[in-house]
Amino acid sequence: MSKRIVLVKPPERSFFNFGTFSLGVLGAAVRHLAEVIIIDATDLSVSAAAEAVWSHEPGLIGVTVMGVASIKSCADFLRQLSVTGKNLGRRNSTQVIAGGHGASTLPHLLIEAGADAVVVGEGELTLAKILLEGIRPGAPGLACLKDDRIIIGHPQKLIAPLDNLAPPARDLMPPPPDGIHLMETSRGCPHACTFCETTRFYGKRWRGHSPQRVVSEVGRLVAEYDAWIIHIADDNFTASLPRVFHICNILQKDQVLPAFFMASARGDDLVANENLLPALAAARILRITVGVESLDLPTASKAGKHIALETYRQAFKRMRELGMFSVASFIVGLPGESPRARGSVVELAIEAEPDAAHFLPFLPLPGTPLAATDRGRIDPDPEDVHDANRFTQTFFAHPTVRARLQASSVQDGIRGILARGALEKHSNIMATSLSDQRSEVQP
Repeated sequence: MSKRIVLVKPPERSFFNFGTFSLGVLGAAVRHLAEVIIIDATDLSVSAAAEAVWSHEPGLIGVTVMGVASIKSCADFLRQLSVTGKNLGRRNSTQVIAGGHGASTLPHLLIEAGADAVVVGEGELTLAKILLEGIRPGAPGLACLKDDRIIIGHPQKLIAPLDNLAPPARDLMPPPPDGIHLMETSRGCPHACTFCETTRFYGKRWRGHSPQRVVSEVGRLVAEYDAWIIHIADDNFTASLPRVFHICNILQKDQVLPAFFMASARGDDLVANENLLPALAAARILRITVGVESLDLPTASKAGKHIALETYRQAFKRMRELGMFSVASFIVGLPGESPRARGSVVELAIEAEPDAAHFLPFLPLPGTPLAATDRGRIDPDPEDVHDANRFTQTFFAHPTVRARLQASSVQDGIRGILARGALEKHSNIMATSLSDQRSEVQP
Protein backbone atom coordinates (compact mmCIF):
# COMPACT_ATOMS: atom_id res chain seq x y z
CA MET A 1 0.00 0.00 0.00
CA SER A 2 1.55 3.31 -1.08
CA LYS A 3 0.16 5.55 1.66
CA ARG A 4 0.82 5.35 5.39
CA ILE A 5 -0.99 7.55 7.89
CA VAL A 6 -0.01 7.77 11.55
CA LEU A 7 -2.84 8.88 13.83
CA VAL A 8 -1.70 10.22 17.20
CA LYS A 9 -3.21 10.87 20.60
CA PRO A 10 -0.66 13.43 21.89
CA PRO A 11 1.02 13.43 25.32
CA GLU A 12 -1.74 14.61 27.66
CA ARG A 13 -3.41 13.16 30.73
CA SER A 14 -7.18 12.79 30.56
CA PHE A 15 -9.77 11.04 32.71
CA PHE A 16 -11.00 8.97 29.77
CA ASN A 17 -8.84 8.43 26.71
CA PHE A 18 -11.47 9.47 24.17
CA GLY A 19 -8.72 10.49 21.77
CA THR A 20 -7.42 7.01 21.10
CA PHE A 21 -10.93 5.63 20.66
CA SER A 22 -11.85 8.38 18.19
CA LEU A 23 -8.73 7.50 16.20
CA GLY A 24 -9.90 3.88 16.09
CA VAL A 25 -13.18 5.04 14.56
CA LEU A 26 -11.35 7.32 12.12
CA GLY A 27 -8.80 4.68 11.19
CA ALA A 28 -11.50 2.14 10.40
CA ALA A 29 -13.05 4.57 7.93
CA VAL A 30 -9.86 5.02 5.87
CA ARG A 31 -7.88 1.79 6.25
CA HIS A 32 -9.00 0.74 2.75
CA LEU A 33 -7.16 3.82 1.42
CA ALA A 34 -3.94 3.66 3.42
CA GLU A 35 -1.95 1.72 5.96
CA VAL A 36 -3.09 3.08 9.33
CA ILE A 37 -0.98 3.21 12.48
CA ILE A 38 -2.38 4.50 15.79
CA ILE A 39 -0.07 5.80 18.50
CA ASP A 40 -1.29 6.52 22.03
CA ALA A 41 1.42 8.91 23.26
CA THR A 42 -0.39 9.82 26.48
CA ASP A 43 2.49 8.71 28.72
CA LEU A 44 5.36 9.81 26.46
CA SER A 45 7.30 13.05 26.57
CA VAL A 46 6.64 15.45 23.72
CA SER A 47 10.02 14.72 22.13
CA ALA A 48 9.68 10.93 22.53
CA ALA A 49 6.19 11.07 21.02
CA ALA A 50 7.44 13.01 18.00
CA GLU A 51 10.30 10.55 17.49
CA ALA A 52 7.87 7.62 17.71
CA VAL A 53 5.67 9.16 15.01
CA TRP A 54 8.51 9.87 12.58
CA SER A 55 9.98 6.39 13.15
CA HIS A 56 7.08 4.98 11.12
CA GLU A 57 8.01 7.15 8.11
CA PRO A 58 4.45 8.44 7.62
CA GLY A 59 3.10 9.91 4.44
CA LEU A 60 0.51 11.81 6.51
CA ILE A 61 0.19 12.54 10.24
CA GLY A 62 -3.14 13.10 12.00
CA VAL A 63 -3.30 14.53 15.54
CA THR A 64 -6.47 14.43 17.63
CA VAL A 65 -7.37 17.39 19.86
CA MET A 66 -10.05 16.12 22.24
CA GLY A 67 -11.27 19.48 23.53
CA VAL A 68 -10.38 23.11 24.09
CA ALA A 69 -8.44 22.11 27.22
CA SER A 70 -6.21 19.98 24.96
CA ILE A 71 -5.17 22.80 22.63
CA LYS A 72 -2.10 23.95 24.57
CA SER A 73 -0.58 20.49 24.92
CA CYS A 74 -1.43 19.56 21.33
CA ALA A 75 0.07 22.81 20.03
CA ASP A 76 3.30 22.00 21.89
CA PHE A 77 3.29 18.56 20.27
CA LEU A 78 2.71 20.00 16.80
CA ARG A 79 5.66 22.34 17.23
CA GLN A 80 7.87 19.45 18.33
CA LEU A 81 6.67 17.35 15.39
CA SER A 82 7.86 20.08 13.03
CA VAL A 83 11.25 20.43 14.74
CA THR A 84 11.88 16.66 14.76
CA GLY A 85 10.63 16.26 11.19
CA LYS A 86 12.93 19.04 9.93
CA ASN A 87 15.90 17.50 11.73
CA LEU A 88 15.16 14.24 9.91
CA GLY A 89 14.61 15.98 6.58
CA ARG A 90 11.00 14.72 6.44
CA ARG A 91 8.80 17.66 7.42
CA ASN A 92 8.43 19.21 3.96
CA SER A 93 7.40 15.91 2.39
CA THR A 94 4.91 14.89 5.10
CA GLN A 95 1.82 16.91 5.93
CA VAL A 96 0.34 17.19 9.41
CA ILE A 97 -3.36 17.63 10.07
CA ALA A 98 -5.27 18.12 13.33
CA GLY A 99 -8.87 17.25 14.11
CA GLY A 100 -11.33 16.63 16.89
CA HIS A 101 -13.58 18.82 18.99
CA GLY A 102 -10.81 21.12 20.22
CA ALA A 103 -9.33 21.58 16.75
CA SER A 104 -12.75 22.32 15.26
CA THR A 105 -13.44 24.91 17.93
CA LEU A 106 -10.25 26.95 17.50
CA PRO A 107 -8.55 25.79 14.28
CA HIS A 108 -6.37 28.88 13.92
CA LEU A 109 -4.39 28.02 17.06
CA LEU A 110 -3.42 24.62 15.64
CA ILE A 111 -2.49 26.04 12.26
CA GLU A 112 -0.36 28.68 13.99
CA ALA A 113 1.35 25.83 15.88
CA GLY A 114 2.32 24.05 12.68
CA ALA A 115 -0.63 22.01 11.38
CA ASP A 116 -0.91 22.13 7.60
CA ALA A 117 -4.68 21.82 7.89
CA VAL A 118 -7.42 21.26 10.46
CA VAL A 119 -10.41 18.97 9.95
CA VAL A 120 -13.45 20.89 11.14
CA GLY A 121 -16.34 18.75 12.34
CA GLU A 122 -16.89 15.05 11.66
CA GLY A 123 -13.65 13.69 10.25
CA GLU A 124 -14.15 10.44 8.34
CA LEU A 125 -15.21 11.79 4.95
CA THR A 126 -12.81 14.73 5.09
CA LEU A 127 -9.81 12.52 5.92
CA ALA A 128 -10.70 10.15 3.10
CA LYS A 129 -10.77 13.10 0.69
CA ILE A 130 -7.36 14.27 1.92
CA LEU A 131 -5.91 10.82 1.30
CA LEU A 132 -7.37 10.76 -2.21
CA GLU A 133 -6.89 14.38 -3.28
CA GLY A 134 -4.54 16.07 -0.82
CA ILE A 135 -5.20 19.26 1.16
CA ARG A 136 -7.31 21.60 -0.95
CA PRO A 137 -8.07 25.11 0.40
CA GLY A 138 -11.81 25.63 0.63
CA ALA A 139 -12.62 21.90 0.61
CA PRO A 140 -15.63 20.92 2.76
CA GLY A 141 -14.76 20.35 6.41
CA LEU A 142 -11.22 21.69 6.06
CA ALA A 143 -9.39 24.75 7.42
CA CYS A 144 -5.97 25.68 6.00
CA LEU A 145 -3.81 28.61 4.92
CA LYS A 146 -4.16 30.26 1.54
CA ASP A 147 -2.33 33.49 0.75
CA ASP A 148 -1.54 33.89 4.46
CA ARG A 149 -5.24 33.68 5.36
CA ILE A 150 -7.05 30.80 7.02
CA ILE A 151 -9.75 29.49 4.70
CA ILE A 152 -12.49 27.30 6.17
CA GLY A 153 -14.60 25.28 3.76
CA HIS A 154 -18.31 24.63 4.07
CA PRO A 155 -19.37 21.99 6.61
CA GLN A 156 -18.74 18.44 5.47
CA LYS A 157 -21.76 16.27 4.72
CA LEU A 158 -22.69 14.22 7.78
CA ILE A 159 -22.54 10.44 7.53
CA ALA A 160 -26.02 8.96 7.33
CA PRO A 161 -27.06 6.40 8.20
CA LEU A 162 -24.40 6.07 10.89
CA ASP A 163 -24.24 2.32 10.33
CA ASN A 164 -22.33 3.13 7.12
CA LEU A 165 -19.28 3.60 9.34
CA ALA A 166 -17.06 0.56 9.77
CA PRO A 167 -16.75 -0.77 13.34
CA PRO A 168 -13.85 0.86 15.25
CA ALA A 169 -10.42 -0.53 14.36
CA ARG A 170 -9.82 -1.92 17.84
CA ASP A 171 -7.07 -4.15 16.47
CA LEU A 172 -5.03 -0.98 15.86
CA MET A 173 -5.72 0.51 19.29
CA PRO A 174 -3.77 -0.29 22.46
CA PRO A 175 -5.94 -1.82 25.21
CA PRO A 176 -7.38 0.79 27.59
CA PRO A 177 -5.05 1.07 30.61
CA ASP A 178 -7.98 1.49 33.01
CA GLY A 179 -9.91 -1.45 31.55
CA ILE A 180 -12.81 0.78 30.47
CA HIS A 181 -13.72 0.19 26.82
CA LEU A 182 -15.36 3.03 24.94
CA MET A 183 -18.04 2.72 22.31
CA GLU A 184 -20.17 5.15 20.35
CA THR A 185 -23.85 4.48 19.71
CA SER A 186 -24.92 7.91 18.46
CA ARG A 187 -23.67 11.34 17.46
CA GLY A 188 -25.04 14.75 18.31
CA CYS A 189 -27.94 15.85 20.46
CA PRO A 190 -31.46 17.00 19.56
CA HIS A 191 -31.30 19.77 22.16
CA ALA A 192 -29.50 23.08 21.69
CA CYS A 193 -27.99 24.06 25.04
CA THR A 194 -26.39 27.47 24.64
CA PHE A 195 -23.08 26.54 26.35
CA CYS A 196 -22.46 23.30 24.40
CA GLU A 197 -20.41 22.90 21.22
CA THR A 198 -21.99 19.57 20.20
CA THR A 199 -24.46 21.29 17.88
CA ARG A 200 -21.64 23.21 16.20
CA PHE A 201 -19.57 20.06 15.70
CA TYR A 202 -22.34 17.75 14.45
CA GLY A 203 -24.94 20.22 13.29
CA LYS A 204 -28.48 20.42 14.65
CA ARG A 205 -29.06 16.76 14.05
CA TRP A 206 -28.93 13.61 16.14
CA ARG A 207 -28.01 10.31 14.48
CA GLY A 208 -27.95 6.88 16.06
CA HIS A 209 -26.52 3.51 15.15
CA SER A 210 -29.22 0.88 14.75
CA PRO A 211 -29.97 -1.20 17.86
CA GLN A 212 -28.64 -4.28 16.07
CA ARG A 213 -25.33 -2.54 15.33
CA VAL A 214 -25.03 -1.40 18.96
CA VAL A 215 -25.64 -4.87 20.36
CA SER A 216 -23.26 -6.41 17.83
CA GLU A 217 -20.49 -4.06 18.99
CA VAL A 218 -21.21 -4.91 22.65
CA GLY A 219 -20.96 -8.61 21.82
CA ARG A 220 -17.67 -8.03 20.04
CA LEU A 221 -16.22 -6.13 23.01
CA VAL A 222 -17.25 -8.81 25.48
CA ALA A 223 -16.28 -11.84 23.37
CA GLU A 224 -13.06 -10.58 21.76
CA TYR A 225 -11.76 -8.04 24.27
CA ASP A 226 -13.14 -9.39 27.55
CA ALA A 227 -14.76 -6.03 28.30
CA TRP A 228 -15.83 -5.71 31.93
CA ILE A 229 -16.87 -2.04 31.79
CA ILE A 230 -18.16 -0.31 28.65
CA HIS A 231 -18.44 3.47 28.57
CA ILE A 232 -21.04 4.67 26.05
CA ALA A 233 -19.40 7.91 24.93
CA ASP A 234 -22.54 9.51 23.41
CA ASP A 235 -23.41 13.10 24.25
CA ASN A 236 -26.94 11.95 25.08
CA PHE A 237 -27.59 8.21 25.06
CA THR A 238 -31.33 8.57 25.77
CA ALA A 239 -32.07 11.06 22.98
CA SER A 240 -34.39 8.54 21.30
CA LEU A 241 -36.43 6.56 23.84
CA PRO A 242 -37.82 3.97 21.36
CA ARG A 243 -34.27 3.19 20.24
CA VAL A 244 -33.01 2.88 23.83
CA PHE A 245 -35.85 0.49 24.72
CA HIS A 246 -35.02 -1.60 21.63
CA ILE A 247 -31.33 -1.74 22.57
CA CYS A 248 -32.13 -2.71 26.16
CA ASN A 249 -34.55 -5.43 25.04
CA ILE A 250 -31.98 -7.04 22.73
CA LEU A 251 -29.22 -6.81 25.33
CA GLN A 252 -31.40 -8.58 27.90
CA LYS A 253 -32.48 -11.20 25.38
CA ASP A 254 -28.98 -11.99 24.11
CA GLN A 255 -27.33 -11.76 27.55
CA VAL A 256 -23.96 -10.82 26.05
CA LEU A 257 -23.25 -8.16 28.64
CA PRO A 258 -20.33 -6.60 30.51
CA ALA A 259 -20.48 -6.14 34.26
CA PHE A 260 -21.99 -2.71 33.60
CA PHE A 261 -22.23 0.22 31.20
CA MET A 262 -21.63 3.90 31.85
CA ALA A 263 -23.65 6.49 29.94
CA SER A 264 -24.76 10.14 29.91
CA ALA A 265 -28.32 11.45 29.73
CA ARG A 266 -30.59 14.41 30.45
CA GLY A 267 -32.62 14.35 33.64
CA ASP A 268 -35.94 15.06 31.96
CA ASP A 269 -35.38 12.24 29.45
CA LEU A 270 -34.80 9.76 32.29
CA VAL A 271 -38.24 10.39 33.80
CA ALA A 272 -40.15 10.90 30.54
CA ASN A 273 -41.24 7.25 30.63
CA GLU A 274 -41.58 5.36 33.91
CA ASN A 275 -40.29 2.18 32.27
CA LEU A 276 -37.03 3.70 31.00
CA LEU A 277 -34.87 3.51 34.12
CA PRO A 278 -35.96 -0.09 34.89
CA ALA A 279 -35.08 -1.04 31.29
CA LEU A 280 -31.65 0.59 31.60
CA ALA A 281 -31.00 -1.14 34.91
CA ALA A 282 -32.04 -4.53 33.50
CA ALA A 283 -29.55 -4.02 30.64
CA ARG A 284 -26.79 -3.21 33.17
CA ILE A 285 -26.56 0.45 32.23
CA LEU A 286 -25.89 1.19 35.87
CA ARG A 287 -23.83 4.38 36.04
CA ILE A 288 -25.38 7.46 34.48
CA THR A 289 -23.95 10.96 34.38
CA VAL A 290 -26.66 13.61 34.22
CA GLY A 291 -25.78 17.07 32.90
CA VAL A 292 -27.57 19.31 35.39
CA GLU A 293 -25.40 22.42 34.84
CA SER A 294 -27.41 24.55 37.31
CA LEU A 295 -30.30 24.06 39.71
CA ASP A 296 -31.00 27.78 39.74
CA LEU A 297 -33.84 27.95 37.20
CA PRO A 298 -33.08 31.41 35.72
CA THR A 299 -29.44 30.42 35.15
CA ALA A 300 -30.38 26.97 33.84
CA SER A 301 -32.98 28.40 31.48
CA LYS A 302 -30.43 30.77 29.92
CA ALA A 303 -28.21 27.73 29.36
CA GLY A 304 -31.06 25.86 27.66
CA LYS A 305 -32.01 23.51 30.51
CA HIS A 306 -35.22 24.65 32.14
CA ILE A 307 -35.54 21.55 34.33
CA ALA A 308 -36.83 21.73 37.89
CA LEU A 309 -34.90 20.38 40.87
CA GLU A 310 -37.74 17.96 41.59
CA THR A 311 -37.24 16.30 38.18
CA TYR A 312 -33.63 15.53 39.03
CA ARG A 313 -34.50 14.35 42.52
CA GLN A 314 -37.11 12.00 41.07
CA ALA A 315 -34.59 10.57 38.62
CA PHE A 316 -31.83 10.13 41.21
CA LYS A 317 -34.18 8.54 43.74
CA ARG A 318 -35.48 6.03 41.20
CA MET A 319 -31.94 5.17 40.14
CA ARG A 320 -31.00 4.38 43.76
CA GLU A 321 -34.02 2.13 44.10
CA LEU A 322 -32.91 0.21 41.00
CA GLY A 323 -29.31 -0.26 42.15
CA MET A 324 -27.95 2.34 39.73
CA PHE A 325 -25.32 4.98 40.52
CA SER A 326 -25.93 8.62 39.59
CA VAL A 327 -23.41 11.37 38.90
CA ALA A 328 -24.59 14.97 38.54
CA SER A 329 -22.49 17.38 36.49
CA PHE A 330 -22.62 21.13 37.23
CA ILE A 331 -21.10 24.19 35.57
CA VAL A 332 -19.83 27.01 37.77
CA GLY A 333 -19.89 30.55 36.38
CA LEU A 334 -22.58 30.30 33.72
CA PRO A 335 -23.64 33.75 32.41
CA GLY A 336 -26.47 35.14 34.52
CA GLU A 337 -25.40 33.23 37.64
CA SER A 338 -26.08 35.60 40.53
CA PRO A 339 -24.03 35.69 43.76
CA ARG A 340 -27.05 34.16 45.52
CA ALA A 341 -27.24 31.31 43.01
CA ARG A 342 -23.50 30.69 43.26
CA GLY A 343 -23.71 30.61 47.03
CA SER A 344 -26.43 27.94 46.96
CA VAL A 345 -24.81 25.61 44.38
CA VAL A 346 -23.72 22.89 46.81
CA GLU A 347 -26.84 23.16 48.96
CA LEU A 348 -29.10 22.61 45.94
CA ALA A 349 -26.92 19.77 44.67
CA ILE A 350 -27.27 17.98 48.01
CA GLU A 351 -31.01 18.60 47.94
CA ALA A 352 -31.25 16.94 44.50
CA GLU A 353 -29.65 13.80 46.02
CA PRO A 354 -27.32 12.43 43.35
CA ASP A 355 -24.85 9.82 44.55
CA ALA A 356 -21.91 11.85 43.29
CA ALA A 357 -21.34 15.23 41.70
CA HIS A 358 -18.61 17.11 39.94
CA PHE A 359 -18.45 20.85 39.36
CA LEU A 360 -16.72 22.23 36.25
CA PRO A 361 -15.75 25.84 35.47
CA PHE A 362 -17.61 27.52 32.63
CA LEU A 363 -15.69 27.98 29.40
CA PRO A 364 -17.29 30.13 26.66
CA LEU A 365 -16.60 27.99 23.63
CA PRO A 366 -16.41 29.85 20.30
CA GLY A 367 -19.40 29.34 18.07
CA THR A 368 -21.79 28.80 20.98
CA PRO A 369 -24.43 31.40 21.90
CA LEU A 370 -22.78 32.05 25.28
CA ALA A 371 -19.37 32.88 23.78
CA ALA A 372 -18.45 36.55 23.65
CA THR A 373 -16.29 36.23 20.52
CA ASP A 374 -15.64 33.72 17.77
CA ARG A 375 -12.00 33.38 18.81
CA GLY A 376 -13.04 32.48 22.36
CA ARG A 377 -10.90 31.46 25.33
CA ILE A 378 -9.00 28.29 26.06
CA ASP A 379 -8.81 28.86 29.82
CA PRO A 380 -11.73 29.28 32.23
CA ASP A 381 -11.88 32.09 34.76
CA PRO A 382 -9.50 31.29 37.67
CA GLU A 383 -12.21 32.13 40.20
CA ASP A 384 -14.56 29.65 38.54
CA VAL A 385 -11.81 27.00 38.62
CA HIS A 386 -11.21 27.64 42.33
CA ASP A 387 -14.90 27.51 43.21
CA ALA A 388 -15.53 24.41 41.09
CA ASN A 389 -12.83 22.51 42.98
CA ARG A 390 -14.06 23.84 46.31
CA PHE A 391 -17.68 22.91 45.56
CA THR A 392 -16.70 19.34 44.63
CA GLN A 393 -14.79 18.91 47.89
CA THR A 394 -17.60 20.48 49.91
CA PHE A 395 -20.19 18.22 48.32
CA PHE A 396 -18.34 15.01 49.12
CA ALA A 397 -17.46 16.19 52.64
CA HIS A 398 -21.11 16.84 53.51
CA PRO A 399 -22.46 14.42 56.15
CA THR A 400 -25.60 13.66 54.10
CA VAL A 401 -23.59 12.71 51.02
CA ARG A 402 -21.07 10.64 52.96
CA ALA A 403 -23.80 8.83 54.88
CA ARG A 404 -25.57 7.93 51.62
CA LEU A 405 -22.36 6.67 50.05
CA GLN A 406 -21.38 4.73 53.18
CA ALA A 407 -24.81 3.07 53.32
CA SER A 408 -24.45 2.08 49.65
CA SER A 409 -20.83 0.95 50.04
CA VAL A 410 -21.84 -2.09 52.11
CA GLN A 411 -24.24 -3.29 49.42
CA ASP A 412 -23.42 -6.04 46.97
CA GLY A 413 -23.32 -5.37 43.26
CA ILE A 414 -22.12 -2.53 41.07
CA ARG A 415 -23.72 0.23 43.14
CA GLY A 416 -21.73 -0.88 46.17
CA ILE A 417 -18.49 -1.00 44.15
CA LEU A 418 -19.04 2.49 42.74
CA ALA A 419 -19.95 3.93 46.15
CA ARG A 420 -16.77 2.50 47.68
CA GLY A 421 -14.75 3.93 44.82
CA ALA A 422 -16.28 7.39 45.27
CA LEU A 423 -15.59 7.37 49.00
CA GLU A 424 -11.99 6.30 48.53
CA LYS A 425 -11.26 8.75 45.74
CA HIS A 426 -12.67 11.80 47.49
CA SER A 427 -11.27 10.89 50.90
CA ASN A 428 -7.83 10.92 49.29
CA ILE A 429 -8.52 14.25 47.57
CA MET A 430 -9.72 15.85 50.80
CA ALA A 431 -6.76 14.48 52.76
CA THR A 432 -4.36 15.94 50.16
CA SER A 433 -6.17 19.28 50.26
CA LEU A 434 -5.99 19.45 54.06
CA SER A 435 -2.29 18.57 53.96
CA ASP A 436 -1.64 21.35 51.44
CA GLN A 437 -3.54 23.83 53.62
CA ARG A 438 -1.50 22.86 56.71
CA SER A 439 1.79 23.24 54.85
CA GLU A 440 0.81 26.76 53.80
CA VAL A 441 0.42 27.97 57.41
CA GLN A 442 3.44 26.23 58.91
CA PRO A 443 6.50 28.47 59.58
